[in-house]
Amino acid sequence: MKTGINFRGIGMKLPKITKTQRLILVIGLNIIVFVLLFLFLINPVIEARKKLANEYQSVKRDLDGMIVIKNNMDKSRAEYAQTQEALQQLLRQLPETKDIPNLLRNMSAVGTETRVKVSYFEPGTIQNKDFYGEFPFKVKYSGTFHSIGYFFDGIRKMERLIDIKDFSLVAKGTAPKVTLEGECTAKSYVYLKEQPKPSKDEKRDAKGKNESTPKK
Repeated sequence: MKTGINFRGIGMKLPKITKTQRLILVIGLNIIVFVLLFLFLINPVIEARKKLANEYQSVKRDLDGMIVIKNNMDKSRAEYAQTQEALQQLLRQLPETKDIPNLLRNMSAVGTETRVKVSYFEPGTIQNKDFYGEFPFKVKYSGTFHSIGYFFDGIRKMERLIDIKDFSLVAKGTAPKVTLEGECTAKSYVYLKEQPKPSKDEKRDAKGKNESTPKK
């Protein structure tokens, strides 16, 4: 008894497939394979690339924002440094205190450079204004005519603002050794951090003006 399978007989019983059907079958199989590849291989890669692109754009925007902040900080630091330098220069011209020792030392240095002897210095009382105070003082000096001229020019060039109000000169000695002795009234300025409080007289004057103003 034979038990083998007759493949030849089975093949003869299957209907014959035409070339067109074979082409359609091949194309269909290729489409199915492409769809499967797209769903399981290509599409995840595309989604990952989109995600990476979005993350890159987000990081780039954050980086650009940080660069703008850094540039603004550098600009602000430069402006702050310029403001501090201007403030320091202003404080050298308009100090917050009378600073009499430094003022006298600088004037004496100018006198030494110009061969003028500063023999007397008398500070006065500060007179408060809006945001600054006037600090008057008197100075006595002696020297030749040209030396005293250079002396006043040196005071004019000092960092601290000094205003010479009036001065006097008296000749001492005989030619050719004539020495001029004189004194001047000057004033410097002091920066006031706090606005000066009005005095009792000023308050009384202001109150009198308000009471004298007719009510409408």
